[in-house]
Amino acid sequence: MKILFISSSPLNKEISIGNTFLNLFENMEDVELASICTRNGFVDKKISRTFRITEKSILKNILKNTPVGIEIKNSQPEVSEHNEDAVPNKYVSFVKKFRCTFFFLVQNFIWRIGKWKSSELEDFINSYAPDIIFTVFSNSRYLNRIILYVKKVSKAKLVLYAWDNNYSMKQFWLSPLRWLNHFFDRKEMRKTAKAADLFYVISETQKRDYEKSFKKEFKLLTKSSDFDEEAEYKSEYNFPLQFVYTGNVGMNRWKSLAHIANVLEKINADGIKAQLRIYTGNDLTEKMLKSLNKKDTSFVMGRVPQEEVLKIQNDADMLVHIESVDLKNKLLVRQSFSTKIVDYFKSGRPILAYGPKDVASVEHLIQNDCAVFADNESDLFDKLNEVINDNNKLTEIAVKGYECGKKYHNKSDYNKMIIEDLNKIIKN
Repeated sequence: MKILFISSSPLNKEISIGNTFLNLFENMEDVELASICTRNGFVDKKISRTFRITEKSILKNILKNTPVGIEIKNSQPEVSEHNEDAVPNKYVSFVKKFRCTFFFLVQNFIWRIGKWKSSELEDFINSYAPDIIFTVFSNSRYLNRIILYVKKVSKAKLVLYAWDNNYSMKQFWLSPLRWLNHFFDRKEMRKTAKAADLFYVISETQKRDYEKSFKKEFKLLTKSSDFDEEAEYKSEYNFPLQFVYTGNVGMNRWKSLAHIANVLEKINADGIKAQLRIYTGNDLTEKMLKSLNKKDTSFVMGRVPQEEVLKIQNDADMLVHIESVDLKNKLLVRQSFSTKIVDYFKSGRPILAYGPKDVASVEHLIQNDCAVFADNESDLFDKLNEVINDNNKLTEIAVKGYECGKKYHNKSDYNKMIIEDLNKIIKN
């Protein structure tokens, strides 16, 4: 079975979309993977072929009539200033940081006037001849046009996977331009959704919302892991207890971490009992650093390679999951399910969750009683004091987490479901 991924980012395990896609098809027999992407960066070697089109290549084509897209070699992340494929575009990093609507309008305009429907792209599609197009359900207008074009050329079945709250009208924006842009994004999204032969969503909340919006069937699919193995729980806990967070602190998630740091600082007032270590690749402001770096209590550790993350999680005594508590960001993540949670379950470590209880990821932990949960500092102080010196309670939470992973996120169950689903739509 030949599967063609379409995404803006190149696929590798260092970024969320690559981690998710590669995890879904890991260790599946008789499956070949290829991709089309629209940004620079390295591609995992599990992807057999990759075709890349960027805004820069579109503009160069307009000005100099150069090829608008090329097939690139997959590579490891050997970063150097001369390696264009390994270094993400600084323009993209700037846009992702500030997310100004104007930049996205310019981006869509470039793709509108550009001749990206090239003979090179068509040759790539036809030579690979995918059975399945597998892609994220995105609010990117240009990406949705690429998806529909590739489906038309290849005649392959289209599988969409939604994990962000990018279609709902339940948003908090003050900019009229942002709402107007969202209106046109939704129009393109409906065309893509209508063309889908199979549609996955990442949470029960999203499943309910999308079935109401699109009047069609959606299937639940999350990141998975091998929970058929025996769990490896901690036999001894550190003193002071080591809390660990690994991931993105954007969208005001850093403020939730700051609340945790404040509580731990109070707990440590008469002696160091617990410490928080924060591993993130985000660029932090002085205000963020001041809030998150607290003497003997909380430490910003910076970026670590993906292959080190699992070891860091396994060495921890308690793993931290956070979501933003402000209305704007709470609505943005309302339907989302963090892929880190499955890694947390698999590690056999107890989980601390801080954030709104009505967002999908936190709701999942609460419903299965597999985390210490709080949404304010006072409640967190009381709950941590109950468990911080009780190793039996910590292990009890860890056991519940592993059992939740086994019940809802077991890889063998999902592998079977995915293969059956894909074979079914191909035969139909």
